[in-house]
Amino acid sequence: MNNEVEANVNIGRDVQGVSAYSISGGTFAQYFISTSEAEESIHHRPLIQVSPYLGLSKFETADKDKFFGREGWITKLSDRLPKKDNVLLLLGASGSGKSSLINAGLIPHLKDNWGSFLNLTFRPDKNPFESLYYCLASHYTQSQAEIARTIAENTLIKVFQSLKQDARWLIFVDQFEEVFTTTPKLECDKFVASLVQLINQQDSSVKIVLTMRADFLDKFSSYSELGHIHDCYSCILTNMSEKELQLAIAEPAARNGVTFEKGLVDQIIKDFDQQSGCLPLLEYTLNLLWEEEKRKDNLKERVLKTKTYEQLGGVSGALNQQANKIYNKELNAQEREAAKEIFLELVGIVEKQPVSRRTDKSQFLETRDKESVLNKLIENRLLVSTGEKQIATVEVAHEQLLRSWQVLKDLIKDKEDIIVFKSRLTTDANQWNEIRKQDEQKANDELWSGLKLEQVLKYRKDPKFHQILFAKPESLENQFIEASVARRDFLRQQEDERKQRELETAKKVAQEAEVRRKAEAQARQAAEQRAQEAEARLKAEAEAHKQAVQRRMLITYGFTLFPSLVAAAVIAFRILLTTPCTP
Repeated sequence: MNNEVEANVNIGRDVQGVSAYSISGGTFAQYFISTSEAEESIHHRPLIQVSPYLGLSKFETADKDKFFGREGWITKLSDRLPKKDNVLLLLGASGSGKSSLINAGLIPHLKDNWGSFLNLTFRPDKNPFESLYYCLASHYTQSQAEIARTIAENTLIKVFQSLKQDARWLIFVDQFEEVFTTTPKLECDKFVASLVQLINQQDSSVKIVLTMRADFLDKFSSYSELGHIHDCYSCILTNMSEKELQLAIAEPAARNGVTFEKGLVDQIIKDFDQQSGCLPLLEYTLNLLWEEEKRKDNLKERVLKTKTYEQLGGVSGALNQQANKIYNKELNAQEREAAKEIFLELVGIVEKQPVSRRTDKSQFLETRDKESVLNKLIENRLLVSTGEKQIATVEVAHEQLLRSWQVLKDLIKDKEDIIVFKSRLTTDANQWNEIRKQDEQKANDELWSGLKLEQVLKYRKDPKFHQILFAKPESLENQFIEASVARRDFLRQQEDERKQRELETAKKVAQEAEVRRKAEAQARQAAEQRAQEAEARLKAEAEAHKQAVQRRMLITYGFTLFPSLVAAAVIAFRILLTTPCTP
């Protein structure tokens, strides 16, 4: 951004705008004075027909000369970083301009005032360590940057000690909420711990900036160190004031020698009405307005017209109208279906709200037809692609599309259950994949089973779900499902074998019990027979004894009756005494 902003800035409302603020000096004087000469002054500047508005694209450092309206915030943040603190957590709503403020506001200002430093900017995505590696690889050799790929609590400290040397670093982690929404828990925990270690080192030559959506602040509750960072080093980016909006709307056009028709800036601000997260929508509308006037060859008049703005549908309708135009005119029916499949791959649901998901571009290149549709969506800026070749990614141009384009809103509503399910599947698959790199056995605990596995297998058989969830057999999600099925089958086999062993054991026990029962029965029968025989013997012996007694009694009685038979009796008695008493 220029060191001095010249006076006589027309903001299209018969008002002269900002006069003299110094970016390099860090002071800003904003005031507005009525003037009828402002428009003429701007129209004497060279006409630059290239749009000064970025549409849905984020402001980058190179866009500093197009970034207006947040000068007060640039001063506020630069007073804290690097003067007072080494870390800054900037919170705000989605679409409130957090990333743009840092990229096109704070960083250029620091370059003017802090001196030279290495700017390391990255998003966490699925693996913040991998994202840091690619960021470092653009400044160092791949072998030097390799250390960043280590998933450990001391990784950032090691990177710092190995590579920084005497340089000064600014580490900007954009969309920090992705650590909680996209990154598997293992990497999340390690990265947070690693980041906290680096912050606690309190080296003044390393400044750390985090931007995060405020609605994800509750994720800090599981990390006491992040809670401390929030308490000590955070600030919330508030809505732009009317004067700030006037600057953001009119100043870029004024720099190109163009003004707004009288009353149009007021109308745009009224239509905008500080809708939460709608700054990208405002920027998109302004860019569309500019491009439409350029297409009509009206820029030579140097005035952006109210009529054109209304034809575009205003702030609320411009994006929806333009997206519909691209969708219906640039794509045939078959291509529109392919576009829906692509968008569903790029959308997730977090906290019941649709969010953009960055995805490897390669997964959309399996057919020429889908690749052609993807390229059309990128060319028309509904999608953006970053990176090259193997590491190229694609994502929705801005999450505002998910909230403002009716076609996409209806698609998300209709497929919400699938999107939620796919988000959960992708998250769990990533978690499983990262854990199995360390411990294959432990990773088995992450696999699906029961109702979740039954549901995903049911979805896989349904054609309307198959294309969205399972079209790529080699995908990590499909590997995860196959591993879950294999684990289920293995456990089932183990259970069947266990039951078979138990059945065989029970059968053996029963057989042994039957043998014992029969043996015991036979023993009882033998014992009973022996008892019966013993009883019979006793009875026989008793009977013989009884008969012997009776015989003796008869003999004795006979002696009494017949004494003359004494000799015969004596002989008989002797015989009786020498004869055993047997039956």
